[in-house]
Amino acid sequence: MGKHIVFIGAGAVGGYVGGHLARVGEDVTLVDPWPEHVQAMRENGLHLGGSQGEHVVKVNAMDLSDVQIFLRKPVDVAVICTKSYDTEWSAMMIGQYLSPQGYVVSMQNGINEERIARAVGWGRTVGTTVSTISVNAYQPGHIKRYQQPGSETQHAVFRVGEVHGLVTDRITELADIFSRVDRAKVTTNLWGERWTKLSANTITHGLLGATGLDNTHVLIGRGKIHRLGVKLGAEAVAVGRAHGYELGTILGISADDWYNAGIRNDVPALQRVQDGLTAWMATLLEPSHSSVGRDVMRGRRSEIDFTNGLVADKGVEAGVPAPTHAAVTELVRRIDRGELKPDPSNVENIAA
Repeated sequence: MGKHIVFIGAGAVGGYVGGHLARVGEDVTLVDPWPEHVQAMRENGLHLGGSQGEHVVKVNAMDLSDVQIFLRKPVDVAVICTKSYDTEWSAMMIGQYLSPQGYVVSMQNGINEERIARAVGWGRTVGTTVSTISVNAYQPGHIKRYQQPGSETQHAVFRVGEVHGLVTDRITELADIFSRVDRAKVTTNLWGERWTKLSANTITHGLLGATGLDNTHVLIGRGKIHRLGVKLGAEAVAVGRAHGYELGTILGISADDWYNAGIRNDVPALQRVQDGLTAWMATLLEPSHSSVGRDVMRGRRSEIDFTNGLVADKGVEAGVPAPTHAAVTELVRRIDRGELKPDPSNVENIAA
């Protein structure tokens, strides 16, 4: 018998990954708090579009209020795909329905394994980074991917790891399951992978939330927004290394180049960063506003405290200041509270 895989949060990432797993025959349940989304999936199937083709998938979708049914069908793999600020209650809720060998996987922005472990224990906690997937739940029952899928010559989209860094049967099996959606691998460097993905997110997330712009202004523009993005990448590298993380390439660009371009103002490094970002944008079907940018546009609470805010906080812990992250975080917090509106002028006073 296959694993019963439950996605807590069936929006952009959870719905896309879970939907494709259901499409290829995995035993998947999608749990979500958005009533219209759940109803649309039940009545019309889940529409998956974008770079991996167009599919309408019949899925088992349920509302959060129905999870007690898992008492009769325990959960082998619980994949948490909620916003980071919903991690604790999600883990506590699903933890009581795990099978004897069941475990919980964080497939989220930020670094949330410790929050999950507080609810279910470290032995039931697994991490997965999802890199270069770029998906959006743009209306109930409809999710689109804007990034080209991985290939043998590119990095893995899914990187599955144990918190202790060992290779186990369960993460080998889980990587094989995720490979049915896109390229996946086992990693012995979960924390480094986590910080690498966080660094990539923070280059655009806070800036797009604060300004209302799309990622072309950060990644291929050559104005102040771009310079701030380079600085954010460099600060994230500096903080991550201060904590001892082994970093990979960030948006296809070496960590050294980010650091040298943004901290040391090295001109050749900056050129390599700019060339790399141009190549990165070529893998997208269209520009993106990022998850933080979309949340701000929709009037929802953003994850800024768990992205740029986390880098700023970890910088304080390590004694390595990340002032650009701190400034961008405060701007988006003010927008979340309704004190500001997204506008490019919001970042005028941040030193680039």
